[in-house]
Amino acid sequence: MTEIETILKPNVYIFAFHLISGTRGKDNPLWNWADEFLESFTSQKLKFQLQFPEPPSKFRVDLLPADISLNFETEINDQNRELEVSGFAFPLQIGDSYALFLNVGLPDSCMEEVSPQLLSKFNPQNLLGIVTGEEFLGETILITAKLPSQLQSASPEELQSLADKCCNALLPAQYRPTFHRHDKLFGSPIFEYGLTKQIANYRHLLVWFPHNEASEDKLGIYQQEILDLFYYRNKIIKSFQNSRQIHGKLLDVYREVENNVGELQQQIDRLNTDLTPENLQKFKTELKKLLRIALAYTQGLTKLEDYDNTIAINLNNYNEKLEQIRVKVGVDKEELSILNHFRRKTAPYMRSQIAGDLGYFKHGTDLIESAIASIRGIVEIEQARSDRETQQLLRDNEKADNERGEKLEKSIQAIGVGLAAGGIAASSGPEKLLTTLQNYHIPVPHPFIFSFSLSIAIAALAWCITRWLLGKGQP
Repeated sequence: MTEIETILKPNVYIFAFHLISGTRGKDNPLWNWADEFLESFTSQKLKFQLQFPEPPSKFRVDLLPADISLNFETEINDQNRELEVSGFAFPLQIGDSYALFLNVGLPDSCMEEVSPQLLSKFNPQNLLGIVTGEEFLGETILITAKLPSQLQSASPEELQSLADKCCNALLPAQYRPTFHRHDKLFGSPIFEYGLTKQIANYRHLLVWFPHNEASEDKLGIYQQEILDLFYYRNKIIKSFQNSRQIHGKLLDVYREVENNVGELQQQIDRLNTDLTPENLQKFKTELKKLLRIALAYTQGLTKLEDYDNTIAINLNNYNEKLEQIRVKVGVDKEELSILNHFRRKTAPYMRSQIAGDLGYFKHGTDLIESAIASIRGIVEIEQARSDRETQQLLRDNEKADNERGEKLEKSIQAIGVGLAAGGIAASSGPEKLLTTLQNYHIPVPHPFIFSFSLSIAIAALAWCITRWLLGKGQP
């Protein structure tokens, strides 16, 4: 295999996308990154030239309406020679996102062969591939380079080795994606880097070697459609990345639920008697915990479904845009196979992964619902038994209170009768009885003591008779 050491007219194109969300207008991080990248090539500032119509008049809005793009030219030194470099920055709003289409490279007028290592000068601050964040949708980097005429018949292996050199020159090792596959774009070989199985740190890079001017021109003619394609593609990738985060959280919750349900079943199996208040409180606490988990779990499943819907919508848009390109260019799908592969293989694989997750984790919903129903049943049964005992205790206490009230009422009535009888006896003339007893020479106490004792005796007798009569009326 012959190593290819030189290329012609290398160019780098960056397609970057960021949600508008809470960072609308010039405050969006995408514009800060753009100016930081551009300062290596021009003194112009993109951020302060942007114009943001409110509200946007259409789905796609140019944010530099007067000039469309910020163009620049500069020179770089390469092996003791000055090379002209040109490029542009094209900012726009697409739907709910800001998009930035950047280019830097050697112009068509440059016919000198250069080393692939020259690409490192197009990323002098190593800013490509570093942007991250929850609202950053992603970026696609496209490297284009023509082959010297004597190397037009290079083998796929030789071209892949050259593509690797281009990738390695442009990106530092920590941001360099893994080689994925090679295919065709407009009939010319293209090499794709970035594996969806490494989705957490996914980066997308393409290296294209157009065979002729006609193929290269198509990139410029259909750059709007290709920008849209990469926009939909990055939204799909971002949704899948988010779904993997939800997958991880749901998996943790699912395992926690399995452990909790297993422990709960052991506790239920050990219940041979009625629950103690401590056990009842423990089950109530576990029930509240499971209800909270169920809510979070259901929300996670809903988010998975939302991400799947987002992928489906953007995949449909991707398909429509790809078909528009095919019809306009007048080529068959094989000439767009690198773009068609994402539609046929990659995106459906992502949807199948989410579908599998939904099927698997819905068993967790059944498990949680079953555990909640079991605990709720135990708690309700025990609560009903406890309520019955409480009601019975209240009835017993009420009955005892009534009985005590009745006894007190009878005692008061008896005392009242006794006192009344004693009073009557004391006022009915005990002197006659005292005189009669004295006539029969029966010894008697002092008249006052006699009168008092007599009234007490009669009162006691009346109290006893009244108590007996009141008690006799009870069942």
